[in-house]
Amino acid sequence: MANFKQQAGIAAANLAQNGMKIGLGTGSTVFFALERLAERQKTENLNFSGVSTSFSTTLLCRKMGIELKDCGSVSHLDLAIDGTDEIDPNLNLIKGRGAAHLLEKIVASLTDRFIIVADSTKKVKNLGEKFPIPLEILPAALGLAEAGIKNLGGILEIRMAGASKDGPAISDSGNIIADANFGLIKEPITLCKELDSIPGLVGHGLFIGLTKEAFIAGEAGVEHISL
Repeated sequence: MANFKQQAGIAAANLAQNGMKIGLGTGSTVFFALERLAERQKTENLNFSGVSTSFSTTLLCRKMGIELKDCGSVSHLDLAIDGTDEIDPNLNLIKGRGAAHLLEKIVASLTDRFIIVADSTKKVKNLGEKFPIPLEILPAALGLAEAGIKNLGGILEIRMAGASKDGPAISDSGNIIADANFGLIKEPITLCKELDSIPGLVGHGLFIGLTKEAFIAGEAGVEHISL
């Protein structure tokens, strides 16, 4: 799949123009967009600045020589490029397997042109087909969030950090990462609003109505979807 991801990432990175401020997402497909942007800096003298959505992306940008601005100092971006875990026919998304969904949503909300890059395996008919919804929760609100998810018909599971660290996964902002399984999501707009209403649930991975454009690569090449 790496070749398909590379094709999608390059297609989006080719949209960058001199003077742009660009939101830079997190993940394996975005890596190829970063690589292409760094290449264009060297070969085309492309002049742009980025806003990173995670420590991992920040480290990659430093290594590649991409100038970064602090997200909190920016009120508008010309473009943002990010990956996804699932994408439905209306370009609604589930994001957050990399635990960066809160900052990713902030960056996506700073631009009128939020572009998704993905390979064709990420396409689904209904959100929730393959993955639960990632959550970012204030530690003091964990019990409240769990009860809220249960009331909505979901099951909350705290995500563990893995073999390299004991205990729960923690976001770059210091919050608990969890996942909420609702099965197939037939009414994503309604569920998004309901999740937004739970106090202390500071971020969730349902991205509804934030993107109107995607580059999705597969056997037939790169499909450019625009709503």
